[in-house]
Amino acid sequence: MISKVRTMLGNKDTSQLLKNFFSLAVLKLVNAVLPFVTLPYLIKVLGIQQYGAIVLALSLMAYFQAVTDYGFNLSATREIARHRANKRQLSFIYSKTIITKMYLLLSSLAVLVPIILLVPQFREDLLVYLLMCLMLIGQTLFPEWFFRGVERMGYITALNLIVKLSFTIGVFILIKAPQDYWLYPFLLGVSYIIVAFISHYIIMRKFNLKLIFVGIKRVKKTLKIGFPLFVNQFVPTLFNNTTNFLVGMILGKASAGYFGATRQVVQILTVFNSVVSGVAFPYLIRYKEKFGVFSKYYLILISAISLFLVLVHQYIFDIIGIKYNFDSEVFYILIAGFLAIVFYSVYSTNYLISRGYDKLVMRITIIASIIGFVLSFPLIYKFGLLGGATNIFISQLILGFGSYFYFKKINKEMKYENQKVCKK
Repeated sequence: MISKVRTMLGNKDTSQLLKNFFSLAVLKLVNAVLPFVTLPYLIKVLGIQQYGAIVLALSLMAYFQAVTDYGFNLSATREIARHRANKRQLSFIYSKTIITKMYLLLSSLAVLVPIILLVPQFREDLLVYLLMCLMLIGQTLFPEWFFRGVERMGYITALNLIVKLSFTIGVFILIKAPQDYWLYPFLLGVSYIIVAFISHYIIMRKFNLKLIFVGIKRVKKTLKIGFPLFVNQFVPTLFNNTTNFLVGMILGKASAGYFGATRQVVQILTVFNSVVSGVAFPYLIRYKEKFGVFSKYYLILISAISLFLVLVHQYIFDIIGIKYNFDSEVFYILIAGFLAIVFYSVYSTNYLISRGYDKLVMRITIIASIIGFVLSFPLIYKFGLLGGATNIFISQLILGFGSYFYFKKINKEMKYENQKVCKK
């Protein structure tokens, strides 16, 4: 057994996969855990009303973040994974992706800023919303898709840890009263921007890439090619983010704060799933035959972790200060939805998309998102936070079940075709 483990660790691809996992794990966990560490402090110092204003502002930004991401964490990652040995091609992919994202960022800000200035409910917390734009800028410029594609995420992990620690320390040192809540988006936005610029410096120095001119025709072509994956990434905001948004708009900022804090607990699991899926995606593009082993053991692991969190969630709620009617029931529903989204990550992202079935995944995502979008208002209006959690669960269940259904169908068709070939 020990010799097998040593042999496996000695394999270059396996060793790199483990390095990538731990590097991306640290990166993602820092992004999730440190804000989670500040959560009890923020709720206590700011109050649930002011914290709810931050959650509502983050919900608004999420729509535009989905636009500027444009599915590049999948499409650009896939391109880079296929051409990572070609420096010239890498420079081209890097340049067209960054320039396209800049066009999307400018277009998003042109729409976002007038919305902030015109909607009365946003004007109540005007400075918070405007400072959230810094976060949008930083997230747009952050080239996570590149590091995923070359399977070398370790370069940015230490820097990201330093910046996020600085952000967390800044929260504890600078935020002392409810009126200081504007400092949260400011510190968050600055941290994202610092990470983004340092990451591009690393790409140019360590990978010897250059930012080359890419014309508007190439930008349009990039947008056209990536459109199915953009739809696949954007339309989930129609149920996922709209639920958060409507909770704040219909039920008030306090409800948005409680709902956001509850989802923050589930976010720990979501980050872990994102880490595993992000590391596995480029690996499974190259080694498709490994999918069966990956899916089996990962689903067992994630189920065990979810069960543990269900058992201890009340202790976590007490520490954070989460206490409202049906808080545990809302949490259980969100955990069930998370398990469904794990199926979506495994069977859509790491099977269907890795094999080029982008449009099929897009159809599954559109159906689930439209249903969630239509149900969001009546469920939240009628059942409050329970309705919001239920709406997310229904949509995530459709995503997970639809992905698994098409995985089985395609897998069955492939086996049938292989049998026909063998008989000939």
